Amino acid sequence: MFGMMFEGEYANISIEDNILFLEYSPRLVLTYHVAKEVLSNRLAFQQNKAYPVFCNTSGIISAETNALDYLSHEGTLLIMAIAFYVNAPLNNLLTEFFLETHSRKIPAGIFKYRNQALKFLRPYTQ
Repeated sequence: MFGMMFEGEYANISIEDNILFLEYSPRLVLTYHVAKEVLSNRLAFQQNKAYPVFCNTSGIISAETNALDYLSHEGTLLIMAIAFYVNAPLNNLLTEFFLETHSRKIPAGIFKYRNQALKFLRPYTQ
């Protein structure tokens, strides 16, 4: 599957080489409402098929605790593994906080380089 894409108000979603790419919009405040909408869009886009996920959180400037709670529970649906791609110090802190304080049911990692994140996800694309 190549070239499928969903452009949403808060995030863009695409599938390439059996990896789902989720990229949050620039200067995004991740509220509970935003988290619910992004998850709803992702699940509709995936059509009940689980994928490894490349999640670019670079656009997020702040996040509400209830949004992080929501994504760490309901947000793990249909995700085989998740690689958080972060290229800003604040995002790194937010993502590390998320991973440390919220239960992880799936393999997850934080990566500064896109190719490292993709390498982490490749074993889950089979």
